[in-house]
Amino acid sequence: MDTDFDVVRPLGVIEEFFWLFDHSCPKHFCIVAEIKGRTLVTDWRAAVDALQARHPMLSVSIDSTRQRVPHFHRCSRRPIPLRVAPPGTTWEREAEREISTLFDPTKGPLARVVLIHELEKSFVLLVTHHAIADGLSSIFMLRDLLSAISGQRLDPYEFPPSIDQKLGVPTRPSSAPGKKFSHTLAVECLKKPVHVTSLILKPETTGLLRERARLERTTIHGIVCATATLAGRSIDPTWRDGAVSIFSPVDLRKLLELNDECVVAIAKATTLIEPNAPDDAWEMARSVTASLLPLKTLEGGAPVFSAVYDAMSTDMDEAEGARFNADAFSETMLVSNLGQLPYSSSIGNLTIEALWAPVVLRGHDGEQTIGLSTVNGALHLVHSSWYPLPGFLEEIEHRLQKASI
Repeated sequence: MDTDFDVVRPLGVIEEFFWLFDHSCPKHFCIVAEIKGRTLVTDWRAAVDALQARHPMLSVSIDSTRQRVPHFHRCSRRPIPLRVAPPGTTWEREAEREISTLFDPTKGPLARVVLIHELEKSFVLLVTHHAIADGLSSIFMLRDLLSAISGQRLDPYEFPPSIDQKLGVPTRPSSAPGKKFSHTLAVECLKKPVHVTSLILKPETTGLLRERARLERTTIHGIVCATATLAGRSIDPTWRDGAVSIFSPVDLRKLLELNDECVVAIAKATTLIEPNAPDDAWEMARSVTASLLPLKTLEGGAPVFSAVYDAMSTDMDEAEGARFNADAFSETMLVSNLGQLPYSSSIGNLTIEALWAPVVLRGHDGEQTIGLSTVNGALHLVHSSWYPLPGFLEEIEHRLQKASI
């Protein structure tokens, strides 16, 4: 039984946002890496334990029964689960299974690891609740995991602050009594299957695309958003008849002077592509890039943070949270770009051959998620959806290849 000594701190409002919405649809995500090099399952188990010892967020549960503002509690005696997948499976099927499997936030840790293991090659899935981490956190967790397998010592971090604390915002007040929340709505949401597909753009094509994006005064993120919008329009009439809204997570890590802790440090940016927007991919890409620039500052992101703060301050229940999620976070498409791997793909005797990230869903029937990451010069794409547009990823690839010329 947790005691008052186990209480770490209240959740910040962005952390609480993910925690609350998790009760009506899954708010966890995973990244997937293909690792080349000889390992044993026992090596991975020891490395997962070392990873957990390094990052305090990997040893918490969340309690809302004592106070309506939920608090992180330590659960240091509970190891991160490591599941070895059965032979013959694929990482896509295991990712689908993991997204369909809820966490119980009252019983930490709020992370788990899945391993598809061969002696000379492994696929590792890092699955994390969004209340304790963002996509870049998992990228750094992968580095730490492989470093531990390679015999490096991992020094522990202090418990990270919330965005609220970094901004000097007081803990949101609440006079409401503590409450136990139910996952009934989330269980209902998960009755429909999750679908995950992936591809890798060749390094040569990726290089050409990056150079062309520079010449066109835009970014890889911009051209992927544009080609995905055009691909969707070619497949689904509703994308042609109405505006397409794109949710782009914005990394706040540097702005908040955070490093590689396991922490939530993201904000939301939304771009609207009107139905009469020109079908020129590069013009659309420039428009997307321009729309994100004001939101890449703390001042630009302040209105979104304030809106979430105000919403959380109403002490919403599960159903109210689901309605707010549907109203405010139901964009047509989420494009989450974790960028180029921020460290060498070779760690000790191990090499990251491929990386797909993130696999994540928001709970809305028509949503399409594209996760982007670049490793070894190649752009990796992963598509997640409840009801995927047929041939969506292949059509995006075709348009990216055309744009790179």
